[in-house]
Amino acid sequence: MRFFVLLHILMALLCGAELKHIGMGNFDFSLLEDDYAVYDSKGKVMKLYREENNHNLTFMFSLILHDRTGSCSDGSMEEGSYEINGTTITLYSAWNRKGKAYDAPIGSRIQVYELQPNATFKRTSSRLYIETQRKKQDKSSGMQYLFTAAKNKQEEKEFKAYISKVERTFNGTFVLGKEAKQLDEEVQEALARKMHALWH
Repeated sequence: MRFFVLLHILMALLCGAELKHIGMGNFDFSLLEDDYAVYDSKGKVMKLYREENNHNLTFMFSLILHDRTGSCSDGSMEEGSYEINGTTITLYSAWNRKGKAYDAPIGSRIQVYELQPNATFKRTSSRLYIETQRKKQDKSSGMQYLFTAAKNKQEEKEFKAYISKVERTFNGTFVLGKEAKQLDEEVQEALARKMHALWH
């Protein structure tokens, strides 16, 4: 298995991927940024590996940095950014849609990973707000109660089911109201910092 990981990284590097070596705590990691094109999706992904003493690499986690799925006029979009501060890595993600991509998600997520003494990472928080489809298209799921308060137990049940499904799908804790607005602002600020860094 390790051989195939090393082979994949070697092939990616030959195809123009970026590889960075970073030190965190007392450990060394390889951070690979790799372009991909699968069916109608094109983008770039970040993958973090722990470097072992025997030159093996152990996969830690990944983040989509850029993705476009669908046609030029109708599609789903995802943008991501990461920031390393000491032994903490923060991952920022934003989803959006274009044209008639009614069932594409829109929203934001921030995940925080903390380096552990055994050279693994623990996710210490994950906040998200996601609308899984266009508001006007959603007539049956509990997503509609993000915009109009549930009026009875059945509607509350549907709303809770929607929240639970999104939390499982996108790996996080759903936030609402002011927390959701603050979350989106933090993600947009992180993406702006990323763009500023690319241009300077």
